[in-house]
Amino acid sequence: MKKIGYSFFIIMLLSSILSAQKLSVIETVKITDKAQGEFYYPKLSPDGARVFFTSAGYKGLWYYDMQTKKIVSFSEEPGAGYEFAFSNDGKSVYYRVNNFDKYGLRTSQTMVKKDIATNQRQVLETAHELSSPRMLLSDKLAYTSNNKIVIKATGTALKKSTTQQASGEAMVCIEDEALVLYSNGSKKSMTPLGEGSYIWPSLSPDGTKILCTEVRKGTFISDLNGNVLINLGRELASPQWSPDGKWIVYMVERDNGVTYTASDLYAVSSDGQQKIQLTATNDDCEMYPEWSSDGKSILYHSDKGSIYLMKLKYE
Repeated sequence: MKKIGYSFFIIMLLSSILSAQKLSVIETVKITDKAQGEFYYPKLSPDGARVFFTSAGYKGLWYYDMQTKKIVSFSEEPGAGYEFAFSNDGKSVYYRVNNFDKYGLRTSQTMVKKDIATNQRQVLETAHELSSPRMLLSDKLAYTSNNKIVIKATGTALKKSTTQQASGEAMVCIEDEALVLYSNGSKKSMTPLGEGSYIWPSLSPDGTKILCTEVRKGTFISDLNGNVLINLGRELASPQWSPDGKWIVYMVERDNGVTYTASDLYAVSSDGQQKIQLTATNDDCEMYPEWSSDGKSILYHSDKGSIYLMKLKYE
């Protein structure tokens, strides 16, 4: 029995090693140059036709047309570039606009849906406090309005449901520096690493796990009850799930207390076993990586305001 058990263990170990997915960079393409403007926080549209990005302070949205190679202005609204989201069919962009009074004080926020092809703009809601938009696995739009969950079916007629009616949907966000899960009509506030300040929450693509960071204690993966499954360390900044949930891309940054002095991109397997350095430059800080929807590319910006597209290879 001992021999059989040991042999089985060796076979499983070898199988795990052989089946481990490897990730490497094929090439990196510069999409925009500083001479064209300083742009940040890029995302590739689901159809791969356009790279969207914003300017300093998240003011406005532009896109780079992959076919025409031209930069097009999409919105000039304040706050539009902060954590905007695409509809799953890639035809529309959802974003949040900051509204100000004559003294420059923010008074409210507006959730907007804008069609990429027609530029048709639709106001979904205006409230004192709105979270960033999120697209759910069910192809519905989710966000919080004054700390209450809102889920809307996408399409021409957007229907709104409240927390009590939003059965089977899940969304994570940060409220009062704690990790919050909205799921099955309930709201759960969690502090998986204890009291602290939580940032960068996201659900795994299959909806079963949470990726999040506590600013002093590091990045972790937990189940939906807040039980920590894997500690990924303290160096991960802006971690992002790959579309298949097998990898997490992130940046490792250094600063002097005033400005960034270095930043490179890395990927770690979601089990924490493999770590790969994706960039290693001396003259640029590579920052805020974002996966393409097919997982074949990573978008990011440099500290100089240039946009890059990194093409990947899996083995």
